[in-house]
Amino acid sequence: MRRRDFVFSAGALALLALPLAPVVAAGGTRRLRFGLALSNPGGEALGAQQFLCYLPANLERGQKLRSVELAAPHKLQMDRLGHNWLELNLDSFPAYGRKQMGLTVTVDISEAAMPSPPGQEGEWLRAERYVETGHPAIQALAEQLKAGSPLATARAIFDWVRGNLNYAGYLADDYGALYALEHRRGDCTEYSQLVAALARANGIPARVLGGYVASRDVVPAPGDYHNWAELYLDGAWRVVDAQKQNWLEPAGDYVGFRICSDTPVNALGLAHRFAARGGMRAEL
Repeated sequence: MRRRDFVFSAGALALLALPLAPVVAAGGTRRLRFGLALSNPGGEALGAQQFLCYLPANLERGQKLRSVELAAPHKLQMDRLGHNWLELNLDSFPAYGRKQMGLTVTVDISEAAMPSPPGQEGEWLRAERYVETGHPAIQALAEQLKAGSPLATARAIFDWVRGNLNYAGYLADDYGALYALEHRRGDCTEYSQLVAALARANGIPARVLGGYVASRDVVPAPGDYHNWAELYLDGAWRVVDAQKQNWLEPAGDYVGFRICSDTPVNALGLAHRFAARGGMRAEL
């Protein structure tokens, strides 16, 4: 799970307790509802404020954002990787003020990975912070796990990571693939980073995603945010989740919000889930 921004107020939890109208998840449709709370803890009014948060991304494997419901004027933005995000601007915020609202997103998602080009293939083969593909220890293990085909190699990586790492529960910080290899422990983030690093070292495009595993319409709890790896195999991006021990399927249960990268690609910078600017606090 990831990280740092899972503080939740009683008011936000109460907002989440409101029932969702039933929506059947036929055709791979998922609806997720969140409680958004914005506040000014200080005794002075604030000027212009901005809140940004990731929404379900448009992904090549067959995921597309359908709709966003928020009872406040907002803008929807998208970047070159398919990230969607919400932008909420406020002219001012009163001293000790607080605003609460519900945010509901609906996403269409294919139950199986859809064939697609790899996109920015070079971007998913390079070494980066937390995915230390070029480190000698990563390279050595990747060579040991190399098999007769990319699919067989990916399976060997999946089996090694799930069989050799110990799940540490929630960790408050990112540690990365090399840490996971050296210490044989981590949470879902380290599992996914190590899978991605070993795959890239074997020439298999790989990326780490953040989002939610949802087989139906849900009101996600703060700790439900999850990271997993996706590898480009046989012409499509496929889920390889060593921590939850899900090999390739079910792609339709994985709702991706963010493709993780050490390079900012949009206005959220390196934020994992959301960003608040101008002095106000945000809980989502």
